[in-house]
Amino acid sequence: MNKVSLISLAVLIFAGCAKEPVLTPNVVILLADDLGYNDLSCYRNNHDFESDQPPTCVTPNIDKLAAMGLRCTDFYAGAAVCSPSRSALMTGRNATRVGIYNWIPPGQPMHLRDTEITIAEMLKQKDYRTGHFGKWHLTSEGMEQPIPNDQGFDYSFFTYNNANPSHHNPVNFFRNGNAEGKIEGYSCQIVMDEALNWLDTIHQTGNPFFLNIWFNEPHNKVAAPPELANRHKYKKEYYGCIENMDIAVGRLLSYLEKNELGENTIVIFASDNGSDKDNSNLPLRGRKALNFEGGIRDPFIIRFPGHIPEGKTSGFPGSFTDVLPTIAAYTGTRVPADRTIDGSDLSEVLKGNVKEINRNTPIFFFRYFHDPVIMLRKGDWCLLGFIDPIPLDSDYNVRELAKIKPKEGEPAWVQWRFRENHMQYLKEAVPHHFELYNLQEDISQENDLSSLYPDRLAVMKEDALHLRNEMIEEGGNWYNGN
Repeated sequence: MNKVSLISLAVLIFAGCAKEPVLTPNVVILLADDLGYNDLSCYRNNHDFESDQPPTCVTPNIDKLAAMGLRCTDFYAGAAVCSPSRSALMTGRNATRVGIYNWIPPGQPMHLRDTEITIAEMLKQKDYRTGHFGKWHLTSEGMEQPIPNDQGFDYSFFTYNNANPSHHNPVNFFRNGNAEGKIEGYSCQIVMDEALNWLDTIHQTGNPFFLNIWFNEPHNKVAAPPELANRHKYKKEYYGCIENMDIAVGRLLSYLEKNELGENTIVIFASDNGSDKDNSNLPLRGRKALNFEGGIRDPFIIRFPGHIPEGKTSGFPGSFTDVLPTIAAYTGTRVPADRTIDGSDLSEVLKGNVKEINRNTPIFFFRYFHDPVIMLRKGDWCLLGFIDPIPLDSDYNVRELAKIKPKEGEPAWVQWRFRENHMQYLKEAVPHHFELYNLQEDISQENDLSSLYPDRLAVMKEDALHLRNEMIEEGGNWYNGN
């Protein structure tokens, strides 16, 4: 069955839909790359932490977005690294279930399969105009795999992975699949230029729009205008490029207001995973690549005037898998019912109407490459599953902690690319040591309570191991044709 037939079937067979709004809202998803929980001033200023070198970047435009909407404090990305996180965001399905087990390098068979249904394809039910701008990283360059235009987007301007050679004057953008060559400027502003130019061509057509603006910032290699970088005493380029990205967000908000689009546009801002920089994830434990809170809990802000309260915070645990079903509820579109959707509709939670929902699937993470290989969250409780326990630390060395090390004579980072031996290893990566944390009382994951709550531990452990096995089975093996 081809993809068009699958999508048609998914439209006809569906599990419930919310009452359609009077106006079908536009949807914009702004996504940062490797931005830490502590890198936005609207998050940093709302919790206590100690640091000799705290982040010094200021983000007034993103702070303004938070003031106009809801700032979520317990929201999770889709994974601790890029590609799997983005796959969960776009499909509402856990990254392991989708088969995106790690980040996608060039020449790699692993990719977002054409049979997956993205938010963009879902919104085609309502004739949305759709555009993707910025980093994609769901396809391996050079393998003739689906690009954004094959996944529901009418128009795309993207990089397969990071901006090269840095954010300044990148050379690796593609327009609808065609290479653009060197472009003068900084990637966040280039991406925003393209997005706003595209909006100019379509926003008066009468069709609602769905817009992905996925920044390359602040992922390495960082670069920022000197006037921004030089404001800082340390990590100058990193903090400068965050501020440059914030300026780009401000341009979008101004455009929506100027063109009277703000009242009927859902705007989401998030990060694909935690930061790899010291102090950027405080007070959370860990960093990018690790299934501790610092690798997977990230800023998440959503604004929808009249439907989401302004200037509020929410501590309800959410995740990227929830975005697709929540957008479906707000837009009156149908969630595909011919497959497992791990996310849940959070629209009533975000309104503040309810405090609890029955989740389709618990918030769950499996990452074979580092301990803890498993994380499962239910309510305030978090279960971590380890192959080899690792002690509490303020500065984890992710290279030393990698489960798959380079062989003698191999480059230091060669095993970080997904390879055939990884496929076998992840099947065998079963945790046998478990820890339990109450995140409401212990956000830094310092006090393991597993010995005090053996019954809770046993139930969560059983759920986590079941989900791991089920999802790996569905995710398939990229090296045997499945």
